[in-house]
Amino acid sequence: MSKKLGPEMFDKKASFAGIKICVDPINRKRTEKSDNVMAMFYEEQPFMWEFVKNEIKKVIHECKGEVDFLDVGTGSGVWSILAAKNTKAKNILAIDKSQRAVEWAKKNARENKVSFLVRNEFYNISSAPYESCKVIGIYAPYHLYPKEIEMNIPQHARGGVDGQQVFKEQLITANYHLSKGGIIVFNQMCLGRKGKPEFTRYIPNFVEKASLEYTNIFPPIKTKDFLNKVYDGKLKKYVEEISKKYPELYYCDGVIKKDGKGRIKEVRHEINLRGRTWEDRIRLHREIGRHGIK
Repeated sequence: MSKKLGPEMFDKKASFAGIKICVDPINRKRTEKSDNVMAMFYEEQPFMWEFVKNEIKKVIHECKGEVDFLDVGTGSGVWSILAAKNTKAKNILAIDKSQRAVEWAKKNARENKVSFLVRNEFYNISSAPYESCKVIGIYAPYHLYPKEIEMNIPQHARGGVDGQQVFKEQLITANYHLSKGGIIVFNQMCLGRKGKPEFTRYIPNFVEKASLEYTNIFPPIKTKDFLNKVYDGKLKKYVEEISKKYPELYYCDGVIKKDGKGRIKEVRHEINLRGRTWEDRIRLHREIGRHGIK
């Protein structure tokens, strides 16, 4: 197999698309349960940027709105820095509930010689005015785990038992903030069934009169196979229950556009995966999951 290129889970620095930032290795020791980790992986931020960058540039140029880019859960500041360096975005708002993330985003912005507003807050209705945002970036946590170990899972991975709770909450709030003709760009691992990730079913209910276009970064995998590898055959009851309800697991990037058309379309990508596969995601989630099982 060819050597994998791009950020990996134990890296402390990452560079792509003209930016250089400090990040966390996924195994960074947390000081408390609410502490966050700001890691980076090629199949997440760099891949997603390649998939959505042209649409972001187009919407920032053509759409009306006070905020060019709203960066929800900015972490290391990577998406705000990408927007500032590679588009003509002038009004960028980055928010994160972690004070440590806010400080890192500011530091990485200075290192890349860009400037944007960073606020320490939970994403909520008052984060921005109604229909004011041209582009909203959402990268909510999606790790899968039973309820009884939830508080042991690192905060950056705590997305609810089905991995979709935080994503759904953020979509509902983003619907309020999104300008007419604006877009939401997202990265999400999602349970699914009958050949479709579940977000194809609930996004039309959460974002009014919106169209959805998404791509499978990797081909879908069996939920049971993924979780058995992540938890090394443990948590059998949880694995059986959730696999029966949602036998398929998807890893996707998507664009939601408030265009009034309500279309849903899966598209194939031609982006070089640089040797990355589901096995890389399994190793990552195994590292996350080990915090939960004592």
